[in-house]
Amino acid sequence: MHRTVPLRETITGIGRGYPDKLVIFKIAASPFWWCRYYTQKRILKKSTKTEDKRIATEFAKRFYEDILLRERNQLPLAVSNSFERCARELLREQDQLIARGERNPKLNLNDRQKLEKDILPYFKDHSLKDIGYKHLNDFVTQLSARGLKPTSIKVHLNVIHKIFNLALRENLIDRLPPMPKVKISDSPRGWFNEQEYDKLRKTTQTLIKEKTVIRAHQVTDEMRFLITFVVNTFLRPSDVKNLRNRNIQIVDGEQKYLRIQTDQSKTINSAIISMEVAVEIYKDLIEFQKKNNRPYSKNDFVFFPHLPNRDFALQTMRRQFDAILESCELKTASTGEPRTLYSLRHSAIMFRLTKGGDIDLLTLARNARTSVDMIERFYARPLQAEMNVDKIQSMRRSKPAPTKTATRKKSS
Repeated sequence: MHRTVPLRETITGIGRGYPDKLVIFKIAASPFWWCRYYTQKRILKKSTKTEDKRIATEFAKRFYEDILLRERNQLPLAVSNSFERCARELLREQDQLIARGERNPKLNLNDRQKLEKDILPYFKDHSLKDIGYKHLNDFVTQLSARGLKPTSIKVHLNVIHKIFNLALRENLIDRLPPMPKVKISDSPRGWFNEQEYDKLRKTTQTLIKEKTVIRAHQVTDEMRFLITFVVNTFLRPSDVKNLRNRNIQIVDGEQKYLRIQTDQSKTINSAIISMEVAVEIYKDLIEFQKKNNRPYSKNDFVFFPHLPNRDFALQTMRRQFDAILESCELKTASTGEPRTLYSLRHSAIMFRLTKGGDIDLLTLARNARTSVDMIERFYARPLQAEMNVDKIQSMRRSKPAPTKTATRKKSS
């Protein structure tokens, strides 16, 4: 028998009012009593650090009460330095920030998903003080072996870093553990040049005429409107998914455009100004919805309003767009980048960089609700000097030499 196995004759229940699964016992390897409790398919045990059976019993009662409090997420941070407890506290604090409007509502949704699926199952039984670089590096190795991309792994590490920052603030640890470095290579999606964009639209029109059906949903003019609308509004697919008619204002003055103010956004939720042609595309879309007896009121969704499940609606858009790409052989760019529905937004930004006038990057970035850095790293990655030969070869106009009369007047 192993020296850590409980001695059968010493196993003792705690008594009335406590579950049978809570016991104290002795092992051959230690003179002290130990306590043990089975919960949530896990065996929790701890040394009582005493040879006195009465004191050990009282210790076991407190041990059991602490477990109940942990499970109910009520134990004060100062009493517990478990990784899981700190993670739950982080979510609670972020919920408060979200309620005050200081954080994006999606923050806890994303963090909780990563915690429950990957982080907590790995670190759940660890004390904060026991987690070091080796544990974190092994965790990164495990995620990498599962095929997660470096970007996703880095997001996981950011959540862990926030947990340790909270623990440091509450004096549960003395210092932050060093985090493994994850190298990220930028991998921008492909975009469509003018010829490819024209081919994309023509292929869409062909599939519409052929009444092509993708997963029980026919390709209609709505997909044609979707493609041209995104290219002329700079919207992300996630924005399109939740876009309602109330979010769109038609401005018809000296300039004609759509002013789009979504309920929320991945980044800063500022208004987007569309290209002029987007106004007519939107009007045609509304007429399409009316003609097909689909919802088109102020609070209805702009695209696929008949599908109330918006995740399914976006999935339908993506499936139909993938089928169109497959049909016109544009799934992959000539340089190897994959193309998705997001490629339409890339094309919108690239068209402004290659076909626009004197628009500056800051104005373009603000309107597309991104940053200049993101445009330079991702959206403008395919930009080459040859695409703007006219700007490369442009010359400043020299000022005309002053006339003799003008010179005399200036000197007088």
